[in-house]
Amino acid sequence: MDLSSSDGELNDSAIFDEHDSEDVFRITVTTDNHLGFMEKDAERGMDSFISFEEALEIAKEEQVDFILLGGDLFHENKPSRDCLTKCQKLFREHCFGDKPIEFEILSDEVTNFGHTGFPRANFNDPNLNVSIPVFSIHGNHDDPTGQQNLCAMDTLAAAGLVNYFGKSNTSCDQGVNIVPVLLQKGCTKIAIYGLGAIKDERLYNMFEKGLVQFIRPAEDSDDWFNIFVIHQNRSAHGKKNYIPETFLPDFLDLVIWGHEHECRIRPEYNELQRFFVSQPGSSVITSLSESELEPKHIGLLKIYKKNFKLESVPLRSVRQFMMTNVILAESELNPADKNIELKIEQYLAKKVLSLIDKCQKNRYCYEKQPIKPLIRIKCDYTDYEPINEIRFAQKMVDKVANPRNILQFYRKPTEIKAEANLDVEATKYLRMNGGGEQLEYVKVQDLVKKYFKKADEKNKMVAITEKGLSDAIQEYIEKDEKDAIGELINYQINKIQTYLKKEIKWQNEFQLEEEIRNFQKIRLTNTEEEEKELKEVFEKSRKNTQQSTRANESDEEAPFSHRAYDSDELDEFKEKSSSGRGRGSKGGSSRSRGRGSRTTRAGRGAKSSVQEEKSFFSSSSRSVIKKEQISLDSDEDIITLDHKAKPIKSMSATPSIRRPRIDYDDDDEDEYMSSKKTKITDSKLEDDDTSNTFSIFKKVAKKK
Repeated sequence: MDLSSSDGELNDSAIFDEHDSEDVFRITVTTDNHLGFMEKDAERGMDSFISFEEALEIAKEEQVDFILLGGDLFHENKPSRDCLTKCQKLFREHCFGDKPIEFEILSDEVTNFGHTGFPRANFNDPNLNVSIPVFSIHGNHDDPTGQQNLCAMDTLAAAGLVNYFGKSNTSCDQGVNIVPVLLQKGCTKIAIYGLGAIKDERLYNMFEKGLVQFIRPAEDSDDWFNIFVIHQNRSAHGKKNYIPETFLPDFLDLVIWGHEHECRIRPEYNELQRFFVSQPGSSVITSLSESELEPKHIGLLKIYKKNFKLESVPLRSVRQFMMTNVILAESELNPADKNIELKIEQYLAKKVLSLIDKCQKNRYCYEKQPIKPLIRIKCDYTDYEPINEIRFAQKMVDKVANPRNILQFYRKPTEIKAEANLDVEATKYLRMNGGGEQLEYVKVQDLVKKYFKKADEKNKMVAITEKGLSDAIQEYIEKDEKDAIGELINYQINKIQTYLKKEIKWQNEFQLEEEIRNFQKIRLTNTEEEEKELKEVFEKSRKNTQQSTRANESDEEAPFSHRAYDSDELDEFKEKSSSGRGRGSKGGSSRSRGRGSRTTRAGRGAKSSVQEEKSFFSSSSRSVIKKEQISLDSDEDIITLDHKAKPIKSMSATPSIRRPRIDYDDDDEDEYMSSKKTKITDSKLEDDDTSNTFSIFKKVAKKK
């Protein structure tokens, strides 16, 4: 690949201005929105929705072609009804309207979106008026589970709100074919590859075995701008608990990396693979750690042919967060003082108030930004006694958003007692990753591994393996599979009992324990068999959960006279029973729900009531030329990609037929908003004398 650069090309932004309306893609990029994070908290419950709504408002103001999400739209694998409803309202408010779609999809929509049950992109659906399409993969927080392998993203896709792609069937180890969504606007063609979150260790092994294939267009493969959206660990958390950038193919031009919450949105060039990586980070603060200190941004991506420019746009509605370290030994406080506890409390209170003052001075002039900041004080209290944290928190209730976990006390490692080494280290690890506020952010694998490594041999678990326990706890925490640990214990105990009855003769309990340990060593050597067993165990656990869920749902569907409703449900039932439900209903509702209904209030095409000057955003942009030498000094660059890529696999491409748009009126949203083609083919390889081609595109009649 030949790389070169010139100052004229680096600073020339006219290339996008000249072709802005005809040939330039404008894309809003955001990841890890975590809708529903701490939604039951009175102070922080709306933080995730406020920042995500700002991202949608920016996309609307910038008149982007579409929005690209990098996973973890929801914080919970099974979001609450309130969270799901708010999300749907946001999409309908900001992504539906009469704005025309200025690009077309060239790839086979059935292959891209067929798993959702609707063989087309939502903007090609004649029943929907989509103004800003949303393309999204799933993350590790909202990944598919259960016998039907469904997630919350499937619900949004079935409702026509998002275009859900990058879903793979990982129930078997036959590999993954990553098929791109091909889009064209004027003379610019982009291929968006997506891969939803997969367990890092499994995906690592699949890459090592060559089981991950990127399917490339057969015709003019070098003319496409290739984007890859991934949601995995980028930094190493273990030998195989991450995905190295060197695993990704070198024909890619830009990688959008989700899952990591630290904002590193400025494109970083990988000299070995010769592509750029952008890590937008999360749009809401989910842990009180150093990685969340960077200001939150979303990206405005512009693409013209093989050139791209990524501008970082700050999110002004994100709650402020500041952190500092305090070492009491370096202060003038005397540990022998009789009133030392009170003086420490006053000393730390001054530190908190000084951070609050800094936050007030650095606030955006934005009405939706929360007033109370997040404050974290890491305090080394070696040679001192800790203060009463509850009393300290009560004094800060009206000043900060996290009064309960402002303080994080720790001692120097030399003070840790040997006999309590494991518990202290685990507690310290919890505190360093959010003070126990969000336990799911602690790596379960690390804690389990530490237990098996440091626990006494006499007390160490024998029947359960390290991998089995780690995966079972992860199923319980992340996917709410309450029977996972119990099923694992029963399964492995039964297997040991079968082994002892058939093949082993033992005379006393000591020989019995030794044989159990030998059996465990045999199992540890056969990792593939253990992986298969764990899949069976967790699948059984999911079936049990689904059966209990169905039983609960059947109880909920009982007649009204046999159910015990609380007051909220009773009011909701009365409201539903007094309103019309169908087109021909004679109910008491005065609102018409049909498509032909008219209203004097603003419809879908109405302009947003929020009118902010675009110049308020102090966007910083970056651009680099992808040629023989790369200069990263300029603040405003255009990234030019002009290189030959070796095709991995190919497929034929033909343009698609646009469906006519149907315009209609609709009612306004509720008070919440006012207050603030593709049938999947088996991708069979067609034997040819020269090459193998994947035929996954629609056949369109040739122009006469």
